[in-house]
Amino acid sequence: MISKSRTIAASGLAVAVATAGIAAAGPTGADLNEARVVSKVKPSKLDKKRFKPISVLLGVVNSPDSAGNEIANPAAERIAWSKNVNVNLTKAPRCTAPLANGTTPAFAKSQCPAKSFLGSGDATVHGPGSLPQCGGTPCVIADPVVSVFNGPGRSQLRLHTYDQDLGAASPIVNARIVRANRQERRKGYGQALSVPHAPVTATLKITSFNSTILKSRKVATAKCKPKKFKVLRRVTYTDGSSETASKTQRCKVKRRR
Repeated sequence: MISKSRTIAASGLAVAVATAGIAAAGPTGADLNEARVVSKVKPSKLDKKRFKPISVLLGVVNSPDSAGNEIANPAAERIAWSKNVNVNLTKAPRCTAPLANGTTPAFAKSQCPAKSFLGSGDATVHGPGSLPQCGGTPCVIADPVVSVFNGPGRSQLRLHTYDQDLGAASPIVNARIVRANRQERRKGYGQALSVPHAPVTATLKITSFNSTILKSRKVATAKCKPKKFKVLRRVTYTDGSSETASKTQRCKVKRRR
């Protein structure tokens, strides 16, 4: 189930009309985008009391129809997860090497300690219909590969992306694992992935972005109490508007032998 609520921080974009000295209200970023969140914990059958290693998928989905309208692009992202899931990055070495935009996944891995690579994912980028290759409607122009590296600092993650067509425009997305804020904790969330500065894509639009932290890295653990995992996405747009989307996954208690 995916539920959604919108909180509009700005009543509309004010467009100054110099001749009349008045302002006209327009749509906000939250009005133009249909934001969703994706997540998956594996295995879903876990101990009731003890935290055990898991793989965890986290990601976002945005609607492609507003590609070309920059205010519909997220400016900041945050995904919080329930207290029965824990991410501890001290379990893996950090990659402190500089990683430039546009470098290949193979190059990035060659610069980092092997176990600082935590997992991978994929993304989709849409362009507006005005682009020659799109023929009047928004279309996919890139499918970047996402690689997750621990570091360079404490509690930091680098989401390295690469697509041959984007080249040097393939961004490094800097994220941080943080404690859930007070409002999130009241709702049962414990930690969050914070991306305070989402990639600036101008008229292009990232319509999906996800990554999975591997179970073998043992940085992500979970237990099945309560009997569900939940995530909450909050996206903030450049005009100050925002919206939230949530998802819930059931889990089963694994009986001890």
